Amino acid sequence: MSSSVERNSNDRPRVLLVSTNRERQPYPVVPNGPACVASALDAAGHTVQFLDLCFARDPIARARDAAQRFRPDIIGVSVRNIDNSDAIALRHYTPEARSVLHALRDAAPGAKIVAGGAAFGVAPEALFRDLGVDYAVAGDGERASVALIDALAAGAAVESIPGVVRDRNGTVVFTPPGEDADLDSLPGPGLHRWIDLGRYQRNGATIPIQTKRGCVYKCIYCTYRNVEGWGYRTRDPELVADEIEQLKHNAGIRHFDFVDSTFNSPPGHALQVCEAITRRRLRVQLDTTNFTPAAASSELLAAMKAAGFRSLGITAESASDTVLEKLEKGFGATKVREVAERVESYGIKTLWIFLVGGPGETRHTLEETLQFARWRLLRGDAVYLTVGLRVYPGTTLHRIAVAEGAVPSESTLLDPTFYFSSQLEFDKTVRRLKQFASEHPRFMFSADSRSVVLPYLTRAASVLHLPRPHWQYMGLFQRVARAIG
Repeated sequence: MSSSVERNSNDRPRVLLVSTNRERQPYPVVPNGPACVASALDAAGHTVQFLDLCFARDPIARARDAAQRFRPDIIGVSVRNIDNSDAIALRHYTPEARSVLHALRDAAPGAKIVAGGAAFGVAPEALFRDLGVDYAVAGDGERASVALIDALAAGAAVESIPGVVRDRNGTVVFTPPGEDADLDSLPGPGLHRWIDLGRYQRNGATIPIQTKRGCVYKCIYCTYRNVEGWGYRTRDPELVADEIEQLKHNAGIRHFDFVDSTFNSPPGHALQVCEAITRRRLRVQLDTTNFTPAAASSELLAAMKAAGFRSLGITAESASDTVLEKLEKGFGATKVREVAERVESYGIKTLWIFLVGGPGETRHTLEETLQFARWRLLRGDAVYLTVGLRVYPGTTLHRIAVAEGAVPSESTLLDPTFYFSSQLEFDKTVRRLKQFASEHPRFMFSADSRSVVLPYLTRAASVLHLPRPHWQYMGLFQRVARAIG
């Protein structure tokens, strides 16, 4: 299937949707959000073409060519992330997005450009200024995008549309997103209609499924509440199962990744989702890297195993009570150990995800986390660790960083800025972690995922149809990457 799909020729505005995310390490991410917007616009009767630049050899030329051929009235540009949140191997994404925007504007000078994506939920006003677009959408994109494009087509006012960023006489104005909790009335993403899913899978990606939006946890560094809102807006579990079943039958997909802020919270809803999938006897493999130790009952784990979970990623972030309390994770180190033993008892392999360098981190708390990591590595699990915490606007960590003088209060934070505990030395910490990694091949820095070899190894695993997730081969991948490097 081509990554450019045109539908519904009529006299309504022609909309070109462009996904600018090109990050492919450690694996590419299927653009679920832009597909949701494409399906919503399609359902509203607009002519939509979807352009995915992830695998484009020359994204600027590809964008320019698509705009010239399609001659859109509206160009929607998705910016997934500001950067990769990696202090050791930093990549800044907005400069490339800006270059794509300039090419699109040159190729279709009469088109209005509307930007959106998760990055705009994090910093809507600052990104609006930085990218110089006509309008932007923050928060849920489906309703806001349809309402904005309908208003532009009718020549109507856009001031009252929730979730829209605009310029008013030189001042950037943002109307906050609405509180519409009804996700079930939205069209499904229809990923296979817009995206070459096979190509993503061949490059190691899994196919995303969203069961809810929003979050109730207060993790000090996280942007989910900014992007999706406080509290949960859940989907009907049967509709989630419908989406999985349709992708299996229509696109041959058998491995799905739940991309909620936390899949297992609220636990009752996660349980219902698993039961709905089990009743269909779909024989699919399920995964998530968004699993919190705060809600991991035996009943839920049994239901997850029955539904198709064979592995998961647990976002513990630390194994030290001191750090977990400072991060406001909602659980302690004892809970982390209990959940580790419980998950293992159900035969579910685990990727443990940690952050090092947050408030309260010391050499002692770091060693507590490494002691836990060593225990889990010896039990066959894997560990993924990031050094330093990216500071995003509007988070508790932002307020802490400003109070400590680590970040100027006037900074927009579009230029990547990281928090690292003053009680640790960055270089010594990295050396300690590298020493630990040399002793444990299934231990990976986030920076290790930047290895130029890793995408080839991941693709080879996909071509050979090795069982997913591919992080379970981290030990082998690391040995090969380090040998070549």
